[in-house]
Amino acid sequence: MPDREPTPEMERHPYHRRFLRHKVRLRVRVNGERSFQTWTHNVSEGGSCFEIPEALSPGRVVSVTIYLAEAPVEAQARVVWSDRGRKGQRHGAEFVSFEGDGRERLRGFLATLGQA
Repeated sequence: MPDREPTPEMERHPYHRRFLRHKVRLRVRVNGERSFQTWTHNVSEGGSCFEIPEALSPGRVVSVTIYLAEAPVEAQARVVWSDRGRKGQRHGAEFVSFEGDGRERLRGFLATLGQA
């Protein structure tokens, strides 16, 4: 499934292209008022795209856990955009903070994706 073209809503957010996005399917848990287990559509050092059954309002901060092979990365992420996906609501969220060394571990993982 190819990445879709950016919408005008997405283009209004400067972080959207600041980091190289990697189209990678990683298991992720999204915790807000409810908790959802899903998969990423893409991930960058700055954020992620994922799809869940319900819409989250832009500006909403959620906890996300991205399951990397060695250990999960936990972060807080702010929803930047939301639109209808194939099976639910698709969201773009920017990371606002990480637990511990999460940012460095995510950066290290993403660096390995282009080396295959």
